[in-house]
Amino acid sequence: MKTMIRVGAVRELVGVLRGLGWAAFGVLGCGGVWAATNVTFQAEVAVKESYDSNVYLQDTAPAPGAVNAVQPEQASWVTTVLPRLGLSYRPGAAFGVNVAYAPEVAVYHSEHGEDYVAHRVTLALSGKSRDTAWEQSNAFTYTDGNRLGPIFGAPGAVPAIGGIPLRDRREAFIYRGGFKLTYPVGRWFLRPVATAYLHDFMTEQHDPRVAPYVGYENYIDRQDVSGGVDVGLKCLEEASVVLGYRFGRQDQYQLLGVDSPYDSAYHRLLVGLEGTLLPGLKVAILGGPDLRDFADNPDPAFDPDEVLYWIDASVTWLPGKRDSVTLACRRYEQPAFSSHSVYEDITYDVTWKHTFSSRVSARLGFRAYLGDWQAPVDREDWIYTPGVSVTWAITDRLGWDFAYAYDWVESKVPRTEGREYTRHLVSMGLRYTL
Repeated sequence: MKTMIRVGAVRELVGVLRGLGWAAFGVLGCGGVWAATNVTFQAEVAVKESYDSNVYLQDTAPAPGAVNAVQPEQASWVTTVLPRLGLSYRPGAAFGVNVAYAPEVAVYHSEHGEDYVAHRVTLALSGKSRDTAWEQSNAFTYTDGNRLGPIFGAPGAVPAIGGIPLRDRREAFIYRGGFKLTYPVGRWFLRPVATAYLHDFMTEQHDPRVAPYVGYENYIDRQDVSGGVDVGLKCLEEASVVLGYRFGRQDQYQLLGVDSPYDSAYHRLLVGLEGTLLPGLKVAILGGPDLRDFADNPDPAFDPDEVLYWIDASVTWLPGKRDSVTLACRRYEQPAFSSHSVYEDITYDVTWKHTFSSRVSARLGFRAYLGDWQAPVDREDWIYTPGVSVTWAITDRLGWDFAYAYDWVESKVPRTEGREYTRHLVSMGLRYTL
């Protein structure tokens, strides 16, 4: 039986965390970083002003007769306030804890239906005993946003890959967690690992074929839990080859009262390389086949035995003291969040960071993001995003940030007017450490 954390429990948790946040403010008094033996409190706040040229990711006007559909190229200024409270406690090498609460308050001045408050809590535990190290991470996000999904009226309907920026502004609870323990034995190491991802959408579901919700986008709960082990062998002074195995399960939940037929268990056989190969060249590469066992055969056109690949890889080159270049690729299959289906989520990234001085640095990057659906869904979306950012530490406490990104989309779906779009997103902000 599939189970998820429900809304009431999530909101109770959020209430407790809010209380802890205000208590921490009380301890801090008027602000500042206060440290006792083995305990450190930190507080900071950032204010950011952004311009989003296409809030609803639509370049095409709705078809005649569309009701309540979002409008194309709707722009808005966005004011975002991001306070953060942090606490660290490390009584010794064997145990340490870091906890932080960082709400994000966003106001869309031209589209108040997109306003939201995202409550983010992180809890990281770690320790080391002799040569054995472990870490356990937890990230909780509750977004207090619109409970209605958007309505799309243009041909092709939902924008590429479901319109992730719109999705993330709506009410939902997300949990991501992971555990890793590394136990060395001579040139070998043993590394048990586990991960968990839960996405509980709290938006209303409506039939997109029936007025007044024609073209409505529903969101479907999903989760992914896995565990396994890596075995590594040191092949160079600071690099190891790795063999790994994962067993996990993915679940997709109900759409309009109908349970998804795309639940699956999976086995992953992985091989990789990690560490420093040469001075200034670091790698972390792990990948292999993803073997699926679907609980049901969803559709005659669906191939439950198709072998796909899971990849998590990055290569970082340090050509000098002031520069770093990183190439990264992630590829994995997961249930879609807007339809009963499964797709491969694939990203390719290249990032160059240059440090001008101890206070000024800049990043230049490019991402190619692909959503590739398995049959019977005939759908493939590419989102291309170049971007640049600059960070300036004006003083030890005050900082200034600037960022610009541009999206353009190519979709292979027939009648793609509603799926393809362009978007400019520019932001500037100040952050202050109390």
